Amino acid sequence: MELVIAFLAGFVIAAIGIIAPGMLNMTIARLSVEENRRQALLFSFGSVVIVFFQSFAGTYFAKFLDTNPHITETLKKFGTVIFILLTFFFIYNGIQAKKKRKINVEVKDKRNRFLFGLTLSSLNMFAIPYYGVMSLMLATKDLFHFSIAEIISFSLAASIGTFAIFYIYAVFFRKIEHKVTLLSKNINFFIAIITGIVAMTSLIKMFY
Repeated sequence: MELVIAFLAGFVIAAIGIIAPGMLNMTIARLSVEENRRQALLFSFGSVVIVFFQSFAGTYFAKFLDTNPHITETLKKFGTVIFILLTFFFIYNGIQAKKKRKINVEVKDKRNRFLFGLTLSSLNMFAIPYYGVMSLMLATKDLFHFSIAEIISFSLAASIGTFAIFYIYAVFFRKIEHKVTLLSKNINFFIAIITGIVAMTSLIKMFY
């Protein structure tokens, strides 16, 4: 059951983290439209390989933090502050997105698309701390225990969840392009609601 929870958590966390139009998924959409679906999916495979190692590194590092009892409470408070800041960050992003009409991504590089996906995904420095903080927050709710099996399950699911979103962008972008614009303007508010709820429940648990 613990492995199932870790898998589902990894899938959902990854999907939420990548669903908003950004450099990676818009590059996939552009490749699918301008070249072909195969090239877009090759890029996707390269990207999710990196996602597996990023999520593994983030959760494995979080494991060492979680095993130190003297900093556990500090981490809980730190995590709560992070989610409060993330809530304001996503609200700000949502307001800014309302002012933007379209995300333009130019794909000029003609290298192997798998390697291109590996390279571009490696530049996402936000991924490792993202998975680390999220796994720590799950641990505070006793939903994640940092066993090596759970970490692998979580990381594998993060890769699959990321690929699922990439696949939607690669296959259905032409049909949902107008909806993606709407999504880009509102997804930040949706994520802000989620992080806000997590922050509020953590604050209530902390003081009551």
